Amino acid sequence: MGTGFRSVLLVGVLSVAASPSALAFCVGNVPSLRGTGSCHGANQFSKTERSGRSSRLGSLRMGWTPEERARREAARLEREARIQQERAERQAALQEYDRGFKEGLKTKPLDLEAAADDFVMKDGNFGDNAKGIFGWANNNPSSKNAVYDTEFIQSAAGGGNVGEMMIAMRGKGKTEESREVQIEGAGGRPLTIYYRQMGTITEGGPAPVLMCHGVLDHSWSWRELMGLLAAEGIPSIALDMPGCGYSSWPQPGFDFQWDPASVKGVYSKFLDAIGVGEVSLMTQGFIYSQYALQWGLENPDRVRRVVGLNMPLLPETALPFPLQQYQLPIVSSFVAQDAMRAERFLEGGSAYAMDVADADRFREPFLESMMPGLGVVDLMKNTDFPALLQRNYELLYGSEVPAMVAWGRQDKYLSDADAESFCQATGTEFVPLAGEAGFLAQMDYAESVKNAVRGFLLR
Repeated sequence: MGTGFRSVLLVGVLSVAASPSALAFCVGNVPSLRGTGSCHGANQFSKTERSGRSSRLGSLRMGWTPEERARREAARLEREARIQQERAERQAALQEYDRGFKEGLKTKPLDLEAAADDFVMKDGNFGDNAKGIFGWANNNPSSKNAVYDTEFIQSAAGGGNVGEMMIAMRGKGKTEESREVQIEGAGGRPLTIYYRQMGTITEGGPAPVLMCHGVLDHSWSWRELMGLLAAEGIPSIALDMPGCGYSSWPQPGFDFQWDPASVKGVYSKFLDAIGVGEVSLMTQGFIYSQYALQWGLENPDRVRRVVGLNMPLLPETALPFPLQQYQLPIVSSFVAQDAMRAERFLEGGSAYAMDVADADRFREPFLESMMPGLGVVDLMKNTDFPALLQRNYELLYGSEVPAMVAWGRQDKYLSDADAESFCQATGTEFVPLAGEAGFLAQMDYAESVKNAVRGFLLR
């Protein structure tokens, strides 16, 4: 049998050499080779049999019949219409929810005397039931309200689609005050710095306020305060640090080095790029804000005065556990990929549940790319937090730059007593904020912050 099969192959090869069309015929009738032992044997079908066989092959090549195509097209159009309808219904539901939330916010007292109990979470977001290394993650309102959307999960759009979520929120934080500028990154490669500017900078007028965010935050949190200060004639600028917000998301170790010198260097490069010389400095949050404060105290020729909102001050202050996780082997690789971690952390230190639209802004960079999360890991790896706080303490103690600390007393991460103790030791003015302001004071009670710092900024 082996010899016979080889002879068939030989005949087939010779047939191909004689005529290319012979290959198509022989291959098309390969099942018959075993029965006949030759290509000629394969051709012993009647004309009718060959015609029927050919038509069956031809139908496979042609694909669907017109009726089948019509049915498939009708099914596709029906599914598309259903998806569009569900999207419209979902969007209408979200808009209705947003309207209700904004109406509820109007109950927040304008005089800042108190806040409605419906909005205040007296115990914060990290309760006794938040156990285990990742146990804290879902114990907060943003997770409970945003994750389990069963209508979306069951929808025809293929629910829980991250791509659709990204498209829906992409770029919505780029509002009218937005600007961009390029500075030099590692190896001379350009970095885009996104920033917001409100108010007019004039020669002889108040120095513009350079607003510097903390880790997992970006310029979005300053918008309301910027508008209030602009109405008082005080211009302000808020930048997104590299890897944050809408600035470049550089690859750690290649496009940008998250070491202390590089981080502090961003502030000088940024001001030079936008043509601003002297500023009043305002900082809030962890890590980036400490580097900003250190930069300001080391460059008194560029900083007229300093305002610190809720931020670690005493050298013995500990990092909150969610930030410590960025320094842990293995664990850091997981938390770097958590797209909702920023909103959870920022909301976790405050007295209020975060608005859905605000949560989207903090989630957006981490949904779009892994680089923002990896940047946080690199930043935390290169930061000696106790040494950073000690250096700032020493600089401020001996500085002639006027300084103020405006403090929200509902902070779940930082101690009021520590802030007051720091101010007493360094001769820094301490101003408690009115109302239920917490860690993210500029978002919790922007009006209270404005009232506290306005006179200081205009001195």
